[in-house]
Amino acid sequence: MSDMIPLRSKDTVPFHCGRCAACCRNIKDTIMVEPIDAFRLARFFHGRSGYSQIRGVEGVYSWFTHISTLEGIFPIYLMNATGPEGACTFLENGRCSVYEARPRVCRLYPFTAFPGTRGRDFVFYQCMDGHAGHFSGGRAVVKDWMYENFTREDRASLTEVSDVIPRLGRLLKALSPAQRKRRYYQVLYYYYFHYDLEQPFLPQYRKNVETLCGELQSELSGSEELPCTC
Repeated sequence: MSDMIPLRSKDTVPFHCGRCAACCRNIKDTIMVEPIDAFRLARFFHGRSGYSQIRGVEGVYSWFTHISTLEGIFPIYLMNATGPEGACTFLENGRCSVYEARPRVCRLYPFTAFPGTRGRDFVFYQCMDGHAGHFSGGRAVVKDWMYENFTREDRASLTEVSDVIPRLGRLLKALSPAQRKRRYYQVLYYYYFHYDLEQPFLPQYRKNVETLCGELQSELSGSEELPCTC
């Protein structure tokens, strides 16, 4: 998505989904699969015929994503792309095979959202890309689109993530390369993998972050008893 245009929630923009799946192609290294996305996908696959090999959240990451880093420090997972068109790994016969559990970035398209400032909970943007047919014929009202696709859980998760990532980033940057290597799997485990599918996501995310902060601080201090103050 090359350009983003700022919007107000009351704005109406031209948009028409013709189910062409163009937005599901050429996605190599563009879609980050956040913990809440993988959690929902793991729930989607759980008990479903033909997916017994996908075990929990870690299984989703193992089968459908590849790892990268932010600023060479913080590990992230990106959606796998397949074939000459770089299509999303979940695109089958021109349709999304996980539509009801698709990641937030997919549900919000052609819009995206970020935590706001100056009293605004969120700011919204329209994602402009090369698919001209999407932006002619039909209308989409931003607030209606967000009401249907940007759930309360999504909003709470996005707000927390926007606070947590910079904090974890500061802790990781303060570590030496050897220390980061020593704690690498703990970052993956607590931030991405350690979730019970039978329990709500957000309380587990908060607990995992608190634990991870404590582990990283103990690495910095050499003490195993310092509380998390990140």
